Amino acid sequence: MRPEPKFVTNEPAVLFGKTLVIADLHIGVEYELYKSGIRIPKQTEKLLARVKKLIKTTRANRLVLLGDLKHFIPYLSFQEMHEIPNFLEELSHLVKVDIVPGNHDGDLKKFLPTSVEFHETSGFRLDNVYFNHGHSWPNEDIFDSDYLVIGHIHPCIEFRDKLGFRFIEQAWIKLNMDKKRLLRHYKSTDIDRKVKDLKIIIIPAFNRFVGGRPFGAGEGNAPVIRLADARNAEARLLDGTDIGKLAKFGNFGSQKT
Repeated sequence: MRPEPKFVTNEPAVLFGKTLVIADLHIGVEYELYKSGIRIPKQTEKLLARVKKLIKTTRANRLVLLGDLKHFIPYLSFQEMHEIPNFLEELSHLVKVDIVPGNHDGDLKKFLPTSVEFHETSGFRLDNVYFNHGHSWPNEDIFDSDYLVIGHIHPCIEFRDKLGFRFIEQAWIKLNMDKKRLLRHYKSTDIDRKVKDLKIIIIPAFNRFVGGRPFGAGEGNAPVIRLADARNAEARLLDGTDIGKLAKFGNFGSQKT
């Protein structure tokens, strides 16, 4: 039986069977905020506690980290070199850990525990699900997948009222892949090639301090979205609220209340 996505209520995480998926932890972002004059306590222990709780409550036996585990680019900061190996070591005692590197994860591989599996930037397929950070193109295993799961763009929905007040909520975004665009991009010469009804799921950032922006304003830096039917994108808030299709609202990714 092929696993279907189960969104974890009130957390930016999705479960496929026993595989838990999260993205964009951005460990070490505190230092960048500090340089901008914003002082926050270190977040790594809090992030670790959240992930451990999720593993326990979902009964997952595998954890896929969808890129941007660290924040500093292009190398590792002192904080990241000190905290990330221990962070991953503790998680690997609980579940199998996979990392799909993101655009912030340069120089990360050599600091990982041997128990952690580090995949290619293009991502990998597990059963009927393809995992990719979002900043690079998947390989052709995508043709044999029912779902493509990415992070990278930190999707949110912006709400506005008539008085000008605004607030932003993190949201999962769901889209359908355009089969013709997909075949054209990969230059498939097999005109009879069967392409599944591939659905794309975009996961919000796990680290709440890295922010986000309304979907429709920032997906251009995720190349695979160019092959999707973005105008019929659907959104779901972390509390489970189904926003529905975003195209019905005047400002794509923003809603008036």
